[in-house]
Amino acid sequence: MLLESVNRGSDRITNWRLPSRTKSLCPVCLQVVDAELFEENGKVMMSKSCAGHGHFKELISRDAEFFMKMRRVHYERPCAVEGLRRNRSQCPDECGLCEKHLSSPAMVNIDLTNRCNQNCPICFANSNAVGRVYEVTLEQVKRMLDDAAAMKPRKAACLQFVGGEPTIHKDFLECVRQASLRGFGHVQAASNGVKFAQSIEFAQAAAEAGLNQIYLQFDGLDDEIYRQTRGKALLETKLAAVENIRKANMRIVLVPTIVKGVNDKEVGAITRFAMANTDVITGISWQPVSITGRIDEKKRQQMRYTLTDLARDLEEQLGFIDMHRDWWPFSIVSPFLRLMTAVEGEPQTSVSCHPHCGTVTYIVVDKEKNQAVPLPAFVDIEQAMAAVDKMAARIEKYPLLKKMTVLSAMKTMKKSYHEEKAPEGWGFDGLLDFVKSFAEFNKQHEDMASFMNNLRERRFGTLLMAAMHFQDVYNYEIDRSQRCVILYAAPNGRFYPFCTWNSGPCHRYNVEKLYSRPRRQISEISSQKAAENSQLYAES
Repeated sequence: MLLESVNRGSDRITNWRLPSRTKSLCPVCLQVVDAELFEENGKVMMSKSCAGHGHFKELISRDAEFFMKMRRVHYERPCAVEGLRRNRSQCPDECGLCEKHLSSPAMVNIDLTNRCNQNCPICFANSNAVGRVYEVTLEQVKRMLDDAAAMKPRKAACLQFVGGEPTIHKDFLECVRQASLRGFGHVQAASNGVKFAQSIEFAQAAAEAGLNQIYLQFDGLDDEIYRQTRGKALLETKLAAVENIRKANMRIVLVPTIVKGVNDKEVGAITRFAMANTDVITGISWQPVSITGRIDEKKRQQMRYTLTDLARDLEEQLGFIDMHRDWWPFSIVSPFLRLMTAVEGEPQTSVSCHPHCGTVTYIVVDKEKNQAVPLPAFVDIEQAMAAVDKMAARIEKYPLLKKMTVLSAMKTMKKSYHEEKAPEGWGFDGLLDFVKSFAEFNKQHEDMASFMNNLRERRFGTLLMAAMHFQDVYNYEIDRSQRCVILYAAPNGRFYPFCTWNSGPCHRYNVEKLYSRPRRQISEISSQKAAENSQLYAES
């Protein structure tokens, strides 16, 4: 009934209140337990009990007002993958996408290897940590890519290779090439940047193979931070990687893992660095660290860094961001995707993740003046998306309106645009150009060199600011996993939500155990392939 009612109605759920019941996990035995979200002294907390291991209380958000805004403006529009298998157990047991999952993917990840050329203290995906080597073969990758490309009602817009460090896989370039051949809108790699920093030839070869974007691990602009988070000084390596990726005409999303008391004072500096490099850096994906291991409540509260903490720190350190005005749940773009589906007649990527999963904003950067203004400072986002949703509903109802283009339909936003608050020179046409970049997302990778040159020539750059607080066993919510839009493909033919693959039941470990290979065998194969690649770069 939920799916039917929200698809026929406005999708807005405005009657959600605290306290609220949910399902979570016991942090010790991982059994599913009842939990309650409630407000306490302006914060949002979770309370849960396990018959065998006692009571647990966890901080979810330090600002109840911020938390409730994410619920109030959330668009609840589930869009499940078609043909899912039956699961006779409770979620998240027997995971691997079943009929309990309510979202189709925006991104599919493929773990190429759990090996890495670093040994970071805060990593959850490392062969040194788990004591075995997991590395998929090229044939396994091809099958996973085929399965991801065949997803209905629509394959994910983005395919990302992850690890470990994916670039050290012996067939990394061919994996990229195979993904590109299957027509994913963006082919990406989540990387520490070491190989890109070491070799411009490697960066160029990756771009030629079809790599569009690097999610670059970037914890700050101070080597002392890297010594704490990554075990050694790495700033020079990060800066060299940015330069080589720029020269290879690829894009970067910075990925800072934020640890309270370590680099939370760096979020403003990281943003300013991205603003100064919008010709190559198109976004920041903030990731508050997840807490693992047995830690008492007082220590967890000291360590815990929430989405609210990030929003407040950015407001204080930058001065031009307003934490309550500028941040929105990821689903706020759902009306636009509904409009594109109605106009073009093809299902668009769904962003139906849970409102507690993350938050997003955009800032417009004036390169000439070195100034930035958040998009919600001059666009009434809530009003604009309500107007777009209404227009999408009209087009769905009246077939003749389907001749309308997305851009002409988007002119309904004009009442929500306030030019006097916008960056000088960035008029309503600038907003429509911004919208056009979404409408033509899948075409952007067809000529990356021209696209990147266009980015460099523009006076204004746009910077995506996205934050996802991936779950751990203390703050786990089952229904968040059921709405996950970031899936992992596995060689067993299944797909796993991010927060059942990496946390909670950690199905990653079960899959890795089944497909692990001896370390020495991997090392010999990798050494041989490295020699072949060196010869290839020398010839090119």
